[in-house]
Amino acid sequence: MDRTFLGRVASHEWIVLLVGVAALSWAAPLIRLADSPPLVVASLRMAFAALPLLAVSGLRRREELSLLERRDVALLLLAGLALAAHFGFWVASLQDTSIAASTAIVATQPLIVGLGAWLWLRERPTRALFIAIAIAAAGALLLAGSDLGDGVSLRGDAFAALGAVFASIYLVAGRRVRARLSNVSYAALVNAIAAIALLVALAASGESLLGWGAEAYIFIVLLALVPQLMGHGALTWALGSLPAAVVAVAVLGEPVGATAIGATLLGERPTLIEALGAALLLAGVYVALRGGLSLVRRDDEQA
Repeated sequence: MDRTFLGRVASHEWIVLLVGVAALSWAAPLIRLADSPPLVVASLRMAFAALPLLAVSGLRRREELSLLERRDVALLLLAGLALAAHFGFWVASLQDTSIAASTAIVATQPLIVGLGAWLWLRERPTRALFIAIAIAAAGALLLAGSDLGDGVSLRGDAFAALGAVFASIYLVAGRRVRARLSNVSYAALVNAIAAIALLVALAASGESLLGWGAEAYIFIVLLALVPQLMGHGALTWALGSLPAAVVAVAVLGEPVGATAIGATLLGERPTLIEALGAALLLAGVYVALRGGLSLVRRDDEQA
């Protein structure tokens, strides 16, 4: 095959990957701009993202559902519920702590999966994982130290950490099911399950979907279109040809991009301690990924 053609294909994949990371970087700023209760933002984000995916999946992929076994359905439900909890806690964290802290903490999910595999699956951890955890722990201590005396910010940091935990559960639970479903069908189902779970939680909380102003709904629609559909869709497409480790490392650009957008658009500039803590967290994740910890195979869905 013509090497020039291969070069063009490779360059297109890198462009799509960069576009995906840039789209993901808008998630935190758009949540801030929506300025609505966390469950309203999270539930509508997932619902608006699920509807077009369900339409495509329902028209073209219905036969895939017959291939699922009972265990697959149970894992699919677990993945969807974990995804709902991830977005619910992460959106809540952005109301209490900085964009830099929230996005950096939630990006530590690879370390949580590595720890979980060690503690519950008895998978032997690599040396890189221990080093990575030490680096990330130092970053977490800096972030927590910068928020001492501010109970609201500490609560936001804790919510972001819970968001990372549930994102890790989503990745692990969905791995088996993802092998049996196409990208579109898997994304449609887990997004729909997450949307339903969040809407139930919203109803139980007594909050209303209505009355938050036209701008809020515009920003939530953009949140569903840009980070959710465009961002995650681009990463999934890039996984078709680029190594999973490359995509996983590239996703670490999201907190950097989100912080830059927040500083430019919202005037939210991180303090020196916040910037250093976030940098150490991301450095820890990078060390783990470079050391062989890979969350996502080519056929896995990006969370």
